[in-house]
Amino acid sequence: MNERPAPRKGIPRLVATLPGLALFLSLLSLAPVGGAQAQYIPPPPSQTFAPAQGVTTPAPEATAPATTTRSKSARARKRDAETAAAAEAAPAEPRKARAHRMTRAEKRAAARQARAEARAEARAAATAKKKSRVTKGAATQDEEGDTPAPATQTSSKLTILGGQPQTTLARGAQELADLMKAANLDAEAKTGPVSIAQLSETDGADLAIVQSDTLEEARRDANAGLQRKLTFIARLFNQEIHIVARPGVKTFAELDGRTIATSALDTPEGRTAAKLFERAGIHPRLLEMEPAIALARLGRGEIDAAIFIGGKPAPALADLSIAGLKLISIPYKGALQDFYYPAQITKADYPNLVSSEKGVDTVAISTVLMALEAKPGSPRYKKLTQFTQTFFERFGALRDAAHHPKWREVNLAADVPGWRRFQPAQKWLDNAPAPRVSSMK
Repeated sequence: MNERPAPRKGIPRLVATLPGLALFLSLLSLAPVGGAQAQYIPPPPSQTFAPAQGVTTPAPEATAPATTTRSKSARARKRDAETAAAAEAAPAEPRKARAHRMTRAEKRAAARQARAEARAEARAAATAKKKSRVTKGAATQDEEGDTPAPATQTSSKLTILGGQPQTTLARGAQELADLMKAANLDAEAKTGPVSIAQLSETDGADLAIVQSDTLEEARRDANAGLQRKLTFIARLFNQEIHIVARPGVKTFAELDGRTIATSALDTPEGRTAAKLFERAGIHPRLLEMEPAIALARLGRGEIDAAIFIGGKPAPALADLSIAGLKLISIPYKGALQDFYYPAQITKADYPNLVSSEKGVDTVAISTVLMALEAKPGSPRYKKLTQFTQTFFERFGALRDAAHHPKWREVNLAADVPGWRRFQPAQKWLDNAPAPRVSSMK
């Protein structure tokens, strides 16, 4: 058996030195002591070790046993020592570079701002909910035929709808509004497409000048809803139907299958034009067109005729001078007798469009001043009552030369079959001296 070699004599001398002692202790720490494995813990550079046999570190009970690590080389230990020394020598991080922390005052201000925003949102939501309830309630009242929406009742301004701009209806509505203003009543005239159904549903509209053929058709259709919601104040003036044709078109019957310009079909004038041909059994091709454009195209021969509805003299035709254009007659017969009135256009009315001294026979429709029914005592009822009294008492001012000549044809006592007169208007007529009553067909 080989004998175990004797230890070198230089080891005790190496251990006696301080560096040798540190290396020796580190080697001893790698060996198992007391059945547990030791873990190497590198000593701080500044620490001086006392003589000891070993350093042991018990392993935690809840974790896996620590594994044995290799001893670091002298170069690695030197690098670790330099890194630790550099970390200790580094200056502390300045306070201003740290994350900003809100002070108590700032926190209180932020909390107040959040509470204010929450209160503002709650108020806005409550206001929107209240408006929704008001709108819903107003719509329910309108459907049931009661007073109109509260928003319209609180307005003191009276609104009169008058059809398309530059028409007899529009001018009549404006002159009525001016008459009210002269009596210190707040009134306005509005233009645009107008129908009796629109008047019964439109918020803010109190009165409208409506054409009689529309009313007669509603009466024959037994439209009880409209007859309950609308009343009339007075029958107004007539509007003649003008048909201007190019050379080669001589009679009303020859318009069947021809191209005819008309106002927009959603306007009172456009609806009347379409119904006229339908009731007469004539089927032209209707084109919606502005009056000036229609006359220009008619003069160039691009269309066969153009139809205009308005009290004579119609503004678009008063000074018209295009060679070859003329007005043609509309015979008053058949179904036209149920909706229209016989009328005549003379050479004095349109010197350039009427060549015969006998004039041109045509038909006319009447106009009626309609009011949206209101419950007695309501704000709208009071407005309509003031309008009615002022209209009847100052009507004579509308007959002067400064206003449309059609006002001179109005008979305030004329009746409108199938429709109720506004009660204050009927009361005024009953108290007037010897009223003269006429009737519409």
